[in-house]
Amino acid sequence: MSYSLERARQEIGRHLRELRTGSGLTGSQLAALLGWSQPKVSRLETGRQSPSSADIRAWAKACGEEETAEEIVGRLGILESMYVEWRVQERSGMQGPQAEAHTRDTATRSRRVYECTVVPGLLQTEHYIRSVITKYAHFRGVSTGTEEAVTKRLQRQEILYDRRKKFRFLILESVLRTRYTDQESMVEQLDRIAMVSTLANVSLGIIPFDQCVVFEPGHGFCVHDDRLVTVETLSAELRLTHPTEVAQYARAFDLCSRATRFGRQARALLLRAIDSLPPD
Repeated sequence: MSYSLERARQEIGRHLRELRTGSGLTGSQLAALLGWSQPKVSRLETGRQSPSSADIRAWAKACGEEETAEEIVGRLGILESMYVEWRVQERSGMQGPQAEAHTRDTATRSRRVYECTVVPGLLQTEHYIRSVITKYAHFRGVSTGTEEAVTKRLQRQEILYDRRKKFRFLILESVLRTRYTDQESMVEQLDRIAMVSTLANVSLGIIPFDQCVVFEPGHGFCVHDDRLVTVETLSAELRLTHPTEVAQYARAFDLCSRATRFGRQARALLLRAIDSLPPD
């Protein structure tokens, strides 16, 4: 779990514990009043479990501190904004996450993207987008919104041509070799990356197979200015805003840059990837 999430849970737990001790109740007594198990009270107080809004209000009422409940519920809202499950974002279909991403695109002036598994969304072609989104829709059991999601992601890419915005992409060479679609579409995808790399506001770096890396984060991430980091996991999107954590990801990006090829060398690696594609 990230530092921000763990810290937020612990802060909520600390406030709940203060309510309980201030009321003179033991953990067992509070559990009995609420009809809960004592271990649940312990997990909530230590931050090992996130409470629901109803849990917080019931806890505060049992402690005779109902007026403080909404403040803690507000803190819970902050916690929930850090960890947003895909099933929540995709309730109306696969297009759901694209609206939130568009809002971030508009607000972000400088973006640093590191990817080790898939071509970054802003660089994807239509065929590649459709293949990726379809695979995740099947995995998550979402049956609607695939074509809408493809359209919205393509529309988001228009932001690349806004010269006021800066983009830095670092991609492992293995990403270029991973087949998400057929050979022809993969060639189209690699050509698209090469084309975007020529834009004045875009910096493209590729970390080659044979380069000894200085550091490897183990997952992709995006740093939005110096205020937000987004990380996509199988089950959720993490939105990290704590300055210490943002700084850690910015440092990781800088370390990865040391093993990266840019400019003509990066485009040579793209050509090498095209040449390596086996026929269908």
